[in-house]
Order: sequence, then C-alpha cells, then structure tokens
Amino acid sequence: MNKIRCVVLQACLCSLVGAFFDTPAISANHQEQPRPATVAFFDVPDLPARVDEPKLRQSDQGFVLDCALANRSSEQLLGLRLIMLVVDHSGKLRSRITWTEESELPSYSIKAFAFHPIMKGELRNTDRFYLGIDEAIGHETIWRAVGAEKALRAYSRGQPDVLPEVRTMANKFDRAPNAIVLPIRRY
Repeated sequence: MNKIRCVVLQACLCSLVGAFFDTPAISANHQEQPRPATVAFFDVPDLPARVDEPKLRQSDQGFVLDCALANRSSEQLLGLRLIMLVVDHSGKLRSRITWTEESELPSYSIKAFAFHPIMKGELRNTDRFYLGIDEAIGHETIWRAVGAEKALRAYSRGQPDVLPEVRTMANKFDRAPNAIVLPIRRY
C-alpha cells in the first residue's frame, strides 16, 4: 500500500515539475497580443440596429471593432454610419471618429461583424471608448439620429438620459427592385 502511495506521489511531483519548467518555454514562443479594449455602446431604442459586445483591437492593417449587430426591424439593413468617441481618464474628449460600414443584415436577426474605423494617433491604456449609431440604412427607410454626437458625449459624461431624436425618411436610392411578373398565354 505504501509503495502505491509513493508511486502516485512521484507521478504528481513529476507532472508538477514538468509543468513548472515547461511554462516559460510556452510563453517565450507565444507573443502576447494586446488585449482588446472594451467599448461602451450607447443604445437608442428608436433605431432599428443595436451593437452588442463591441471590442476594439489593433491588427496589422489598423484598428478593428469586433461586435455583434442586431436588427430590431422588419426591414433588411444595408449599412450603418457610426460615431466613436475617445475620451481620456479625466473625461476630456481626445478624438471623434465617424465612418460608414456596409452591414447587410436580414430583418429580426443578429450577426457578428468586424468594422474598420480609421483611427489616427496613439491610443493610451487609460482611454475610454464610446460608440453610437448616427444612421441606419435599410432598403426602404433611412433612420437618422439627430443630435447623436451630443447625446453620445453626454453618455460619456455619465448622463444616459439624453437621447437623440430619430427621424425616418424614404430610401430612394437603395430600394429593392420590384419584380414584375407577366403572365404568358399559350394559344
């Protein structure tokens, strides 16, 4: 019985020692990637789109915003116009980025996207990021958040009750072509 305990104890010690000496070799071969930064999303309930779990990371080609996009409308979405604020630790606005992304998304669905904001300059570890939707473009409708930047700035200061006014207009340029079916008669 003592011999079995001794063998088990030796096996445990060997595995622990092996794991201890193997750890530096693994971390030396694996280059650490910077952790993605968390982005706070300002949701406007009257807009048809919502961004879930946005994370900002830096890649070889620039910055990438990984997120899930939810469509809350009965209309297919074609794209978004986004606003991102970069705020330092004291609450001072460092940068404002606006860009448009193509994001085809069927009605009442959710899908993962990788957006590519064009950001210049160095980002600091203490920077905070705030994301909002300025415009959502569907086949039939365009939803515009009037005052989105002002509301996003208020949100970054801890005032989530300031909401932009959402206006809708007809999308005259991206409408789906109406198919015309002509009956064929054979005589």
